[in-house]
Amino acid sequence: MRTGRTIPSLIPCLLLVSPWAFAQSPAPSLEVFLEGGGSFSTSTSGTEILTPPCPSTGCAPISVSMTGSFSETIHPTAGARYRFTRHDALEATYTYSPYHFFAQPAGQSALAGYNRADLYSFNYVRYLSAKARVQPFVTFGLGTNRFSGPSNAPAVVNGYVKADNGWQFASNGGGGADLVLERHFALRMDLRVYTTRPPRVIGPSHTVTGLGTSDDVVSSLGIVFRFK
Repeated sequence: MRTGRTIPSLIPCLLLVSPWAFAQSPAPSLEVFLEGGGSFSTSTSGTEILTPPCPSTGCAPISVSMTGSFSETIHPTAGARYRFTRHDALEATYTYSPYHFFAQPAGQSALAGYNRADLYSFNYVRYLSAKARVQPFVTFGLGTNRFSGPSNAPAVVNGYVKADNGWQFASNGGGGADLVLERHFALRMDLRVYTTRPPRVIGPSHTVTGLGTSDDVVSSLGIVFRFK
């Protein structure tokens, strides 16, 4: 008899608490996506003054000009996004970008080096709207990138760059929108600016001029698969 009286008395409390709980902590969701987009960044350039080891070139300093640019062809991106509230999410992505890098010693022809950039990013995403069919968002994050190329590239063979420049710090920020087509499927459009340090030539000692950070502006379109 006591149990029968207790359960009905709890029903009004549950009706009051449940909507508040679901509003504050909606069911988490996992999304996986694949995007592709072109780069709109301008090329970066600079000059390094190398002092080679003696007596290979008589110890005379060598001026080496460098140019690098991201290709305007499609940059594929794959990733996953975990929405822990309606408006907040964490994201991890991998992006492959074709890249063109040349080192040109003074008075000589340009030597090709790196031809790709690999980028891993970890972002926080904030949705500005989570109930409409179109859900805009802003995002920013940190990551790491690496420029690399074939071991037989002329700039590598001549010792101006290594086959890859190792992993370096990178950051990105931007925004976009999801167009929800149905519960488990959406289209995503976004625009992001990736900032990283451009490649450099190597040498026993060097002076760098004209090199800072490299900004790669990428506009992407992709598909999203949503799991709840």
